[in-house]
Amino acid sequence: MMLLQSRRVALGGRDHRAATTRVRFCAHPRRIIRATQVLVNASAAAAAPLPGGSSSSSLGGLAILQNTRPVDRLRFQAILVFQHFDTEKTGRLAPEQLTAYEAYSAERFGTAAAEAMKPAFERARAAAAAVPGGSLDMEAFIDLVRDQVKVATTSREFPRFVFPEQELGKLAWGASLSTAELSSALAVFRLLDFNLDGYVKLEDLRRAQGIEREFVNEKLEDADTNEDGFLNFKDFLTSYARDRPVILNMLVLLAHTAAFWLIFNLPGLELPVKAIMALGLMLKPQFVTGPVIKLYTIFQTIFNRAKAEIAMAKERDQ
Repeated sequence: MMLLQSRRVALGGRDHRAATTRVRFCAHPRRIIRATQVLVNASAAAAAPLPGGSSSSSLGGLAILQNTRPVDRLRFQAILVFQHFDTEKTGRLAPEQLTAYEAYSAERFGTAAAEAMKPAFERARAAAAAVPGGSLDMEAFIDLVRDQVKVATTSREFPRFVFPEQELGKLAWGASLSTAELSSALAVFRLLDFNLDGYVKLEDLRRAQGIEREFVNEKLEDADTNEDGFLNFKDFLTSYARDRPVILNMLVLLAHTAAFWLIFNLPGLELPVKAIMALGLMLKPQFVTGPVIKLYTIFQTIFNRAKAEIAMAKERDQ
């Protein structure tokens, strides 16, 4: 099928959609039609002239990058959770509904993370108390969810409450995500897992709006490979995953090769000890993979920043 990876960019005061495509085989013509329609709309928007007669093509790539706004998926995901608890469709959560949501969260994040989230709920209750009736509006609820995800991202206990450490390492490596990014995605998944059965219903996600709706259409529907209408966390993670650079794969392979070589060439160790160390490395590859990814990310960030500085200097000289 044709997948669209799109983002909104602000060019000259107007919003355009920059879209790139990649094509792979799929047996669902309706998805090809849907993706083609989005691509046509995106192309038309990008080709439209800007106010004053200028066009988007007259801007350099650096200017486009500087004006790119980050995709705020979390907002639309939080709205789905809000709608789940706003049973009376009033657009506000009553105090008892907020209390129910706090218990709901504690069940999904574990005791340690739930304890760390209490200040966020106190702020939410303070915001609710400032209005007549003491109810919480949707924007305040979205802020609450953001605070919860921040806590989950920095918590060591939360991801291990859901998955064993070895499984976390495999998931992070498979999706090319850092531990913090994986924890953030896991926090969202747990909040959207309304039945706490380890699955998210595609039917629930289809109610999403904005950019999250596009992720559902473009990635998550295809992640449901058995087409039963449910996604486990690994399926859900496909919408967060990044393509892993070939050079990073090579570096990880070299690092593991070097680690095994060192183990079996360490002087003064008996062969059984070396075998146990090698087995430990195979069972917990993240001991090698994690540092390699961190170092690669640091050097990549430095390199990209240097490139941007050079490009900006060239633009100033012109």
